[in-house]
Amino acid sequence: MRNENSKNTESRTELSYETDTGVFDLDTSILADDLRADARLCIAEQKSEAAGLLSSSFKPSPDALAEVSEEALVRLLDQGTDVHGISKQRSISNVIVFGAENIADSVRSATVDALRAKVDERMGKLVKSVFRGSPGLVVGSSGHFWYPPGSYMSWHTNSGVPGWRVYINYAEEEGKSFFRYRDPSTSKIVTLMDKEWNIRIFRITSASPLWHAVYSNTNRFSLGYIIYKESLAERVKQKVRSVFA
Repeated sequence: MRNENSKNTESRTELSYETDTGVFDLDTSILADDLRADARLCIAEQKSEAAGLLSSSFKPSPDALAEVSEEALVRLLDQGTDVHGISKQRSISNVIVFGAENIADSVRSATVDALRAKVDERMGKLVKSVFRGSPGLVVGSSGHFWYPPGSYMSWHTNSGVPGWRVYINYAEEEGKSFFRYRDPSTSKIVTLMDKEWNIRIFRITSASPLWHAVYSNTNRFSLGYIIYKESLAERVKQKVRSVFA
């Protein structure tokens, strides 16, 4: 495998729900100023609600970069292990989690939930607009994370819940955090450095797992979404109702 550092992956403004595959950076100009403001309010409340964790139980990891290294992925691939995600294996991450019912140390806050719901309503419409010509799509919320300096989410696939995933990320300092993935078609490791705002969208399939990981040496805030067909709504809801797969 070869490691590639990149400022951007393929940038698109419109995708096919059925046929496109890969990782895409969406142009962040689609984020209206008032939507960014609402996201910042949510972030500010996250900081307030989780301040105690940050000063007590959360500890930066000296092994963070090693956990998201190519060598760490090679070991997993050699073992034939599939790591589905944080809901099943909390140990793969050193992050502050919000609103996850099945994760014991998750921060639960009605105020954070309400502020996120306001952002989610707008983001759902925005995400759907990327898949023009694909009626009957549903956008649901998934992972909600704060990555303090020295945090990470190690290699995983999310293969337990196939479909399209979107993450809107805000990084307080540009160039100090990144999203890293293994291209299923080339086996190359690609590292995408974060700007202040990022919108990344990628397709998860069981047949061709997308191994990916996150590292941060700044305060990085992430809101996740899953896109699925309305006909699959109940099946998907059962899988993501209380997990961040």
